[in-house]
Amino acid sequence: MTYNNIKPKILVLAIVQAISFQPNNVPVPSGYIKDIGQAYNDTRGFGWVREDSLGNTIRTPLDIQLNTRDRNLTGIDQRLNRLIHLQYPASTSGTAVKIPAAWEYKLSNGSYNVNVSVGDPSNTVNSKHQINIEGTAAISGFVPTATQKFAAVTRIVNVTDGKLTIDAKGGTNTKLNYIAIAPGNLPSVRMSNPTDGQTNVPPDMSITVDVNLPNSGIAVNTLSASTVKLIDSSTNTQVNANYNTSGGGDVIVVAPINHLKSNTKYLLQITDGVKDSNGVAFLPHNISFTTGTKPPPVNNISFEQISLPNVPAKPYTTVLIGPDNKLYAATLLGEILRFPINANGTLGTPQTISSLQTANGGNRTIIGMHFDPSSTNASNLILWVTNNFYWNGTGNAPEWSGKITRLSGSNLEKVQDYVVGLPRSSRDHLTNSIEFKPNEPNVLYVLQGSNNSTGAPNSAWNNRPEQLLTAAVLRVDLSKITSLPLNVKTEDGGTYNPFNQNAPVTIFASGVRNAYDLLWHTNGQLYVPTNGSAAGGNTPNTPIPLPLACQNRIDKATNGVYTSPSVPFLSSIGTQRDFLFRVVKNGYYGHPNPKRCEWVLNGGNPTVGTDPDQINEYPIGTLPDRNWKGIAFDFGEHFSPNGIIEYRSNVLGGQLQGKLLVTRYSAGKDIIVLTPGGAKLDIVNFQTGITGFTGFSLSPLDLVENPTNGHIYVAQLSQETGMGAITLLRPLN
Repeated sequence: MTYNNIKPKILVLAIVQAISFQPNNVPVPSGYIKDIGQAYNDTRGFGWVREDSLGNTIRTPLDIQLNTRDRNLTGIDQRLNRLIHLQYPASTSGTAVKIPAAWEYKLSNGSYNVNVSVGDPSNTVNSKHQINIEGTAAISGFVPTATQKFAAVTRIVNVTDGKLTIDAKGGTNTKLNYIAIAPGNLPSVRMSNPTDGQTNVPPDMSITVDVNLPNSGIAVNTLSASTVKLIDSSTNTQVNANYNTSGGGDVIVVAPINHLKSNTKYLLQITDGVKDSNGVAFLPHNISFTTGTKPPPVNNISFEQISLPNVPAKPYTTVLIGPDNKLYAATLLGEILRFPINANGTLGTPQTISSLQTANGGNRTIIGMHFDPSSTNASNLILWVTNNFYWNGTGNAPEWSGKITRLSGSNLEKVQDYVVGLPRSSRDHLTNSIEFKPNEPNVLYVLQGSNNSTGAPNSAWNNRPEQLLTAAVLRVDLSKITSLPLNVKTEDGGTYNPFNQNAPVTIFASGVRNAYDLLWHTNGQLYVPTNGSAAGGNTPNTPIPLPLACQNRIDKATNGVYTSPSVPFLSSIGTQRDFLFRVVKNGYYGHPNPKRCEWVLNGGNPTVGTDPDQINEYPIGTLPDRNWKGIAFDFGEHFSPNGIIEYRSNVLGGQLQGKLLVTRYSAGKDIIVLTPGGAKLDIVNFQTGITGFTGFSLSPLDLVENPTNGHIYVAQLSQETGMGAITLLRPLN
């Protein structure tokens, strides 16, 4: 980043200011001013106070110049080589100020982007870094490791008392490197993966960048090689990469076309050429990181990618092989293309089926598609689809517009809605995929997306609250639907109650945020890959006083009394990871929904140690929901796992038989192979980098296997153009 090297008493909104925390006698990083730990005074306009005086009208100045350090290590960014201890450990010997300190900077009241970094290049012991900006957690419980010694974040905060205040309450031996301040009305980088200064980064990973969007989403057409630059520092050359964002337009994904070099330093530059959809330029942001060693290639499994010239460019969402041995491909617009399959796996000229569009008088987005178990050949085709209001990326989609529809006839010309009034978000969280469970031929399992990021309304999702059926796996007993269509609208004038005895549509499992696809495996387990939220979401607080009873919980209240944990409201929290869940009946999978008396995000934060899937922003002692079942596999951040299949064919010596294949739409842009096993049948091993499962020209969204020969068809969709393709993967001996 480039900053003006000035030292004002009051920051002028047109100026960006940056402060390096360091000893007085070392050089100042270019574009920064220095803070050497002096006590706050109004003449200077910034400095240090006692942390325990923050609640007072007049703070107590505190000089902590003895707490500055310059590690002066070779190869380390100057900004990261310097630091100041906010909480010098009382038990540690040495000359230092051991009174916890806070920092203040005189500012005009208003909104600001505040970028802050913590860490130490030479010592990762005894630190649990915590940074609170204006009393709100920005970096929560960061424990450094040998390869990730720093954490940085940018938060948009409001100053209301004429001073920006930074403290480390809740942390241990927090060490502050630098702070940069900019106007709050500009979009900015919130955090990145990898982080600045990180080492041993896998050369095959994509870089993801969470963003702050005070105005509107990212303008996808401004993401390019001229505005986002990944540079090989050893040669000072730019790396060829694909640039993408999420369905919500709230993350930048940089996917190198080829693996990065091993043991090499790289620089990522986000320039002001990146803009939001209102045309407002991003604050420039740089990070550097160093790769580790390339993983050995997977040589014993390989596929060839075959382009299919008879596949027209369409926005494909899902693919399926029918009982007539033809490939069916649905689209965002509601068309279904039916392709004959040639002997070599390629596809013939498709027939376009538009009956759903005709019946609805326009486009309807199809996500879920499954043939009825009774549909066994071309003479009795019965296809179930989930279909939703077509959202073109502008405005807010209407709620209660989701449907489950039965298509039948030789050309699927007969259209009958079975379930209507399903909820949906204002954007792209919809009624998603559907699946029949073996031995339950009249029951559909349906994925219903969430209405918001992390359980409480937030502006990125039009402040739409969760509803009784959102963020859940629904169970639809078709035999109980006696009058068509069944309206399951639960709020806003709707009266449907999924907890009524003999209700046709019920909640099988809850807290599943936004899962695109689901799979009943031959091992009897239900596997559901689920997209976690980008940064910036809000979580709900438990009402005070606690409700005495909650009849909308899937497990009801115990003895009529609510007994689950009490949690505080959290705002603008960090990125949530993408998980694979092994879903069981009445399980809870982490996405809060106050309508169901579910308030705790993921695993809470129950102990002082590192707990599974904990939320650092929660106070220590926050228990998970009593139905929380944990995860089966952690994909990481921003991979967007979507389509999932069980590979059935025994080709390639049966090496893939019984394994899960999952498309990764964003980071990765590939197919990952997961091996279930162990006592709980969670995931015990995974494989990436398989030949043919990487290097897709467009992002892979869904997939289907022809089990007779092991051929895989992958539906791909471009975030930039809205168009897609279908690619054939043929196994190679």
